[in-house]
Amino acid sequence: MTTESSNVATAVGTVPKLVELLTPLSQIDRKRVIAAALILLGESAPTELEAQKAVFSAEQQQPSSGGIHPKALQWMSKNGLEREQLEHVFSIEPELIEVIAGKLPGKSKRQQTVNAYVLCGLKSFLRTADTGFTDKDARELCVKIGCYDSANHSNYMKAFGNFISGTKDSGWKVTFPGLSQAAKVARDSASGADA
Repeated sequence: MTTESSNVATAVGTVPKLVELLTPLSQIDRKRVIAAALILLGESAPTELEAQKAVFSAEQQQPSSGGIHPKALQWMSKNGLEREQLEHVFSIEPELIEVIAGKLPGKSKRQQTVNAYVLCGLKSFLRTADTGFTDKDARELCVKIGCYDSANHSNYMKAFGNFISGTKDSGWKVTFPGLSQAAKVARDSASGADA
């Protein structure tokens, strides 16, 4: 980790503590306290524009307070997907996102297996904006939802098409078409459809 990355991580980790201390104060008093702290540290208080830029930069560095990464929020908006729909499939907490679906859309174990792998990538994307995941995680999800068939699992993986790239050994990544499929799976799960 570079020194700059370490400094950013430290700063981002300090923000929740600072917010907790400032929450009981009025807006004016918050600004006064921050300005006074900076002066005591030998720095000048930031202008309004500088403060807004710092807040924007911090938001881009970490997931939103709801546990969903800002890029994933943009993707959700583009795909007309609401958080409520995702919550039929995922438990979304500030520090953790887990698949909670007991069943996935799909008329066959093959379709459900593809959907399980796609959801593993979506789970990662929602949290980190990266669609990568391990084969182990995806197989565990297949077992959990009841579509794992040890005799045919390798054949089912051939149905990934352009939704998923990678290998069992190096890991998988959901592609853009795969993210579109993931949105469909979430919508179908929320509506109870068995597409």
